[in-house]
Amino acid sequence: MVSLCPPKNVITLIAGLLVLSLSLSSCDTLRQKFIRKKKQGEEDQAFVPVLVPEEYPAPALNPELNYKENYDLIKAWYTDLWEAIDDKGTARYIHYTIGQITNHITQMKNLVDVPTQANLDKLAGYLDYYMSSLDSSWQVRNVSRIQSDLRAFDRFLRDHLRVDRIQGHFVKITPAAK
Repeated sequence: MVSLCPPKNVITLIAGLLVLSLSLSSCDTLRQKFIRKKKQGEEDQAFVPVLVPEEYPAPALNPELNYKENYDLIKAWYTDLWEAIDDKGTARYIHYTIGQITNHITQMKNLVDVPTQANLDKLAGYLDYYMSSLDSSWQVRNVSRIQSDLRAFDRFLRDHLRVDRIQGHFVKITPAAK
């Protein structure tokens, strides 16, 4: 009788050759999937070297620019404070807003002469009544007095402490020694 089944050695040899041929033929394409290569055109577009660096003047040495910057920030914080009063915001947020305004007023004092510093102290005084009334509830606060003081604050800021009004009152800032 003749057996139609090939011997086990032949089956093992055919399976081994099949696995070897598949691994060798797909090895290159499989490797390409897992290797990252940079694209040629992308490198030229992404990198633009700076050949001549440009030096900008230090803003800390320009008192007029620093004063104007603080003035603009006070106006922005003033708007936030007014909205917080109208919306009956939390005392914590209002206290924070008044603290920011006072901080900018303090920074402005270092940039101007003594008479203008007195005006800045007067400006900060408008916020004192409201700061002291933050401990009481909204029902007890004198809202009309607070709004009157805030209007006076804004009017005084615009009329006496604008940058164009205090020209010639800036203090020269000397650069720090290295």
